Amino acid sequence: MNAKTTLLALALVGSFALGSCSGPKNRCVTNCGVTGNATVSITLYDTPPTGLTLLSFTLPVAGISLTPSSGSDVPVTTTTTSVETTRLQTDSALIADAAGVPSGSYTTLKVILGPTTATSSVFINTSGSTITWTTAPAGSCANLAVCNLPAGAIYTIAIPMTLSLSNRENQWIGLDLNLNKAITTAGGLSVDFSQPGVLTAITKARTGIPSSAVDTIEDFVGKVTAYSSGSTISIQSSISGQTITAALSSTTQYDAPDNSYSSCTAVPACLKVGSTVSLDALLSSSGMLVATEVDVLDAAAVDEVEGVIYPTKTANVYGLILADKFSASGNAVLAASTTTYGTGIFLNVGSANIFDVDKKTLTNSGFSFLGFSNSSDLLAGQMVRAQVSNVTSTNSGITATANKLLLRFSRLAGTVSSVASPNFNFTPPSYVSVLDTGLSLSPVAYTSSIDTAFDGVTNTADPNFTTGTTVAIRALFLNNALPTFAVAKVRVP
Repeated sequence: MNAKTTLLALALVGSFALGSCSGPKNRCVTNCGVTGNATVSITLYDTPPTGLTLLSFTLPVAGISLTPSSGSDVPVTTTTTSVETTRLQTDSALIADAAGVPSGSYTTLKVILGPTTATSSVFINTSGSTITWTTAPAGSCANLAVCNLPAGAIYTIAIPMTLSLSNRENQWIGLDLNLNKAITTAGGLSVDFSQPGVLTAITKARTGIPSSAVDTIEDFVGKVTAYSSGSTISIQSSISGQTITAALSSTTQYDAPDNSYSSCTAVPACLKVGSTVSLDALLSSSGMLVATEVDVLDAAAVDEVEGVIYPTKTANVYGLILADKFSASGNAVLAASTTTYGTGIFLNVGSANIFDVDKKTLTNSGFSFLGFSNSSDLLAGQMVRAQVSNVTSTNSGITATANKLLLRFSRLAGTVSSVASPNFNFTPPSYVSVLDTGLSLSPVAYTSSIDTAFDGVTNTADPNFTTGTTVAIRALFLNNALPTFAVAKVRVP
């Protein structure tokens, strides 16, 4: 060791000694006495609501944190800031994906919800009379009108839970949103996240979830931003901006609607960066996603909108409440950030000559998919995707011409009116029966022993699946008696 090195070493020793005499400079304040990090993955789903006629409900997630047994709250990094929740009646959304947190003991999960806006959530009034509310801004909704819910204030929900996370441990948490609690009519219609039971948490996977997973992420729609055949795929939602990446395996199923809509003649050969796809995946406790299905909606992205439809008083014009969009042309109206979840669009379908059904995971189910071949088969409550042109905004709202229409899965919550396993009769939300006057009050819902997934129950013969059971279905909603609903998934709370 030369003289300079010796002097430097002595100086460093001296500085450490002085530091130790003057007290600690970096005092531990959180989970002291433990070392290392764990990961937390969080999904959000929705207890099937009853008595609600929602077409869209946007839930802002302003932040999530864990409260340790001692010290300051630990923030949990989220993957999205808002979720459209009507789809969560049957599906789950990925809110945090393997977010790193210090290992240690935690006593509370805190979730900051809201605020919602006066334009972000949409319902149909089927009460038989005008609904009014005084929540600012005060408003009213005439019978059979499509209206926005009042705004909801920001609120922090603290959920007691005991978590002891060791170094490198992976923890999943499922958050169950209950909109029946959040949307209240006491003293007038309001959105109130402070009501008890709005949000609860579980750490054990629900009945029906495959043993290799803690939850399922299904029908995540977006543009492919990265793709390696047989390896991985990354998809970005065009409406929320969220990106998820999933591994591809030898068992991943590849599907596509008819090529007259998708321009895909063979899958997965048509799959590439720039394609628009719907992804289903299993989520493991480590936060890893493994794709179970990739459905190529468009071989190359085009201008599209997707949402729940309802009739208007103008012939060949249907209202659509936006659930997804893509602007391939750069159309300013379609690309605008204000054109988002819950936005209303008036679709002119008079010139549309392509009607197709996206069978997705039901491709090999053996169901008859009759009842979506022309505009007379459009029913209130259907989820429809449309390739569009002439998208403009006027004082009357956004209008577009639908050139091609694709029937996709609707999410509907209702009750079981009778069971003839494997099928059952299903009473849908009231707006479906009120607006679709030619529909049975309790249409038949067909399930497949192979292709229908169950969440919360094992199948329709489960003792918890009986007449009167609250249930949500993800199904193709057809203008056909047998079946009216071709069911891809059943969820029972």
